[in-house]
Amino acid sequence: MVDSAETLALKLANLEVLINAVLYNPTAALHLMEVTKAGSARVFFDRWFVAINNDARLPRVHDKKLSVLALCALMEMAPGTVPESLRDGWPGIVGGALKIFKSLPKAIEG
Repeated sequence: MVDSAETLALKLANLEVLINAVLYNPTAALHLMEVTKAGSARVFFDRWFVAINNDARLPRVHDKKLSVLALCALMEMAPGTVPESLRDGWPGIVGGALKIFKSLPKAIEG
C-alpha cells in the first residue's frame, strides 16, 4: 500500500515537471501535450488551477514562484499558438497569477 503523503508528493512532482516544461517553452509544451493526447493540455490546466486555488497543493515558495513564472510565460504567447481547447479559459491565467501573489507572503512566513 502506498502512503498518501508519497502519493501527494509524487503528484506535486509530476505537476512541477509539466510546469517547468511550460516555463521553458510554453508553445512546444502545450503542442506536445495536445499531440500526445487530445485534450491533455486542458486536463493539465484543470489540475494546475485546482492546485493554485488550494494552498495545501502548492505549499512551498518555490511552487508558487515556479507557477507565477510559467503563467507569465503563457501570457507572452501569441494568441494563435494557444491550443483550441484552452482558449475559453485563457483569461483565467491572470486570475491564477493574482491568487498566487496573494498567497505568497503566507508561504514565505511559513
